[in-house]
Amino acid sequence: MPRRWNKMSRMIRGKVEMSMSKLNLFNLYRKDPIDYVGKTMYQQKWTAKSETRAYHGEHLKEKRFKKVLFDPELKTYSQLDASLKGEAVAPTPITLQTYAALEKRLEFAVFRSMFASSVRQARQFILGGFVKVNGVKIRHPSFPLKSGDVFSVDPEKVLFAMGRAKPSFEKSVKIDDKQIRVWNKYLSLMKKDPERVKQMKETRPENLDQLEVFKKQEILNRRKSSSNRNMKAKQNLVSNKSILKDIIQLGKAASGEVSAESFRKYGNFADEKCLKIYNILAQKKHSLLDNTSEEALDKYFAKDVERSEGEVKEFRLIKSILKELEHSEWERIRKTHLGESGENVTPAVLEKTTKTTKFVPQLNKEEILEKGEYSGPNLPWQKSPYGREEPERSFFTPWTPRAFLGSFAVLPSHIEISFDTCHAVYLRDPIARPGHSEVISPFPEHVHERAYMYYIKKGM
Repeated sequence: MPRRWNKMSRMIRGKVEMSMSKLNLFNLYRKDPIDYVGKTMYQQKWTAKSETRAYHGEHLKEKRFKKVLFDPELKTYSQLDASLKGEAVAPTPITLQTYAALEKRLEFAVFRSMFASSVRQARQFILGGFVKVNGVKIRHPSFPLKSGDVFSVDPEKVLFAMGRAKPSFEKSVKIDDKQIRVWNKYLSLMKKDPERVKQMKETRPENLDQLEVFKKQEILNRRKSSSNRNMKAKQNLVSNKSILKDIIQLGKAASGEVSAESFRKYGNFADEKCLKIYNILAQKKHSLLDNTSEEALDKYFAKDVERSEGEVKEFRLIKSILKELEHSEWERIRKTHLGESGENVTPAVLEKTTKTTKFVPQLNKEEILEKGEYSGPNLPWQKSPYGREEPERSFFTPWTPRAFLGSFAVLPSHIEISFDTCHAVYLRDPIARPGHSEVISPFPEHVHERAYMYYIKKGM
């Protein structure tokens, strides 16, 4: 029989266990380095033993571990050739192998493969008949694995263990009701003051880590600066000369009669102005129609050229129209730049979006809970009850990884895992190499050294 588990006692004592619980992560966070100052050798060994045993097989009784499971012969890896001779080689952490004998147990292998959130949950899966070894259902958590053994866990159980907890019907309705209230409040604010919503979106940090926010802001500023330089470079290419040259070339390239359609590239409102400029030059049979070189354009826009009174009026008219076209082209380039950089979320865009977006009616929680039937809110990001898209499943749907999973995601070296099929191959018993041990542990070598000294009773 395994040792009874007391959640409150574990939390108060602050022991680190083989569990992916957020409480266990908190214990690991608040744990101070083990201090041996003022302690006798036996007290040091006892402290190290109690800390390491709370992690390695805390559900196993001490008497069984000492007499049956503990192996005083620690397995290490030895270099048989002279390839490392003369080089600085890291020492082999032999004492980290103190609890290596536990790693071959099926319950430990299932946990190390991230098919269960704790060793105790792995035991439940095995006892429930959800684990197979080499295709055979095994109901013994202590089953010893050998090199080459293939074990698998029911995928439904793996999704349950590694996913978020499924909320109850009452909790799901409560969360949806809160989401609807927040959504309606946000939509109301968007309709009243789109500019304020835009500013809130721009100033609100996505991450509470100030250093991370600062780094991202620096990257965005550099990108924005580079993008602005590109925009300025494109705008600098647009001038009175370039627009006039382009108008003449478009007019000459038109097949048949020249119309506003020939200058459609400048937009619906500017094409008439372009046509007006071309018609003025065509009526006078200006020399620019035959020669649009840089010298000819410079001569046309030169200030010291003698012109008649009529030519001066025409020149001023063409120049004023070209100035308008120049500004409109700059604005078009700016808008294109904003669209490419994703900065086009203007109050006008927000206002247009809010016209097509409707408020979601508030839920009648009492009536829903009384009937026990609920199809879900009609929110833009969610159409089913919160966490209960598939009510028959035992885990949060759509499936979402459990909180703080990344803190415990350490893949073992002695097990090859396939998360697609929920299968794993036990390659060999964990060994120690120079500078590395395949036994995963949150404690340093000096703690395992004293724990090993406690169990062999003879010192080292």
